[in-house]
Amino acid sequence: MKVMDIQNIFELGGRDRHRQQRRAQVITFYLKPSKGDIILDVGCAEGFVTSYFLKAGFVIGLELSENSLKIAKQKLDADNVQFIRADATTMPIRASSIDKVTVLEVLEHLPTESKQRLCGEIDRVLRRGGTLIITVPYKEKITYTRCIHCGKLTPLWGHLHSMDEGKVSQLLPQNYALISSCHLLNVEIVSASTIFQHLPFRFWLLLNNLLGKIRKGYWILLQYSKE
Repeated sequence: MKVMDIQNIFELGGRDRHRQQRRAQVITFYLKPSKGDIILDVGCAEGFVTSYFLKAGFVIGLELSENSLKIAKQKLDADNVQFIRADATTMPIRASSIDKVTVLEVLEHLPTESKQRLCGEIDRVLRRGGTLIITVPYKEKITYTRCIHCGKLTPLWGHLHSMDEGKVSQLLPQNYALISSCHLLNVEIVSASTIFQHLPFRFWLLLNNLLGKIRKGYWILLQYSKE
């Protein structure tokens, strides 16, 4: 049976597209790609967020889906980006060769053992002093649906775990320091392209963070430094 990719962000429009653009801007703001960086985007999918990192010296997108990688290679035709099809728990990348790593909405999909192996691989390839950005749905209430084939309950969107700052940090070695975090709000007006589409990013982020004092968002970004 062929597994279908859930969503191609490049094909989205309107409010959904704007929401994904803001998400990518937030990630890039905290990652701060620069010419001297080698960046690894783990689970890059079709490369939408990866496309925001191209100010870096070199970017590697790691993805298991062949269909997603085909789209990524078509969309990002740049000399400083390479896409690799590989399992993130056994990366074909040299130790301590990466300056910055992103793991974006990946951990919630993985069984516990795979999460631990992935974090071990990240620690292996990320140099000392490097930056790690992890994003996950925040304290998600997981919804289950009954499979029409086997009759068993299956988590919607393949989300196996509900996660927060503590659960993510527990997966990492003790030499990873959490230096900043950011919530994106589940407030429709903030994501509505008809209202805030042209608002400069820094003003939009300020509004998002002010509203975050009232209500935590549906998604969290965690920025770590490897000491």
